[in-house]
Amino acid sequence: MPTYKLIYFNGRGRAEVARYVFALAGAEYEDHRIEFSEWAALKPTMPAGALPVLEVDGARIAQSHAIARYVAREFNLAGDNNLEMAQCDQVLETLVDISNDAAPIGSEKDETKKAELKKSIFQDKIKTKLQYLDNFLAANGGEFFVGKKFTLADVGALFRLDRVIGDFGDDALKDFPKLAAHREKVCKEPKIAAWIEKRPKTNF
Repeated sequence: MPTYKLIYFNGRGRAEVARYVFALAGAEYEDHRIEFSEWAALKPTMPAGALPVLEVDGARIAQSHAIARYVAREFNLAGDNNLEMAQCDQVLETLVDISNDAAPIGSEKDETKKAELKKSIFQDKIKTKLQYLDNFLAANGGEFFVGKKFTLADVGALFRLDRVIGDFGDDALKDFPKLAAHREKVCKEPKIAAWIEKRPKTNF
């Protein structure tokens, strides 16, 4: 079994989906967290000048999505065949779209304008993507996004839906009860629940 070391800041952020996959697999890895004060010195040593980075027996992999997919494939959590892998990817790419749609919120400093921006982004963009996710889930029977077990798609959705709730409010999923129920199901998966309970409490 390879030795895994996941390097990221002391937060959930772009490393959390990979951590969820490690948790779901019950696999050991080093969760190496650095402080922002260390980053300037470390940045030039990273393969893409950014974090997270995953070390596998010393070999380095950059880019959060590449890392999450690699770890999922390592533990058979990326789909059992090419079709299921593509179905995982369609969920993951939709989650990226949601992230990109929400990105302008972070750069708006005026709170009044930010509130209006949130409202328009949610109504004009986010709800459409949530409906796509809802459709993907329903097409597979409503229990899992892909196949008949948890995959990267399910834990990726957990992370992104948590961010949607954080950005747009507790009722963001009120029109999507299947998505809300699925999020709760993933949260209650024993290994995921144990990780959520023990992970460091951080601001992001």
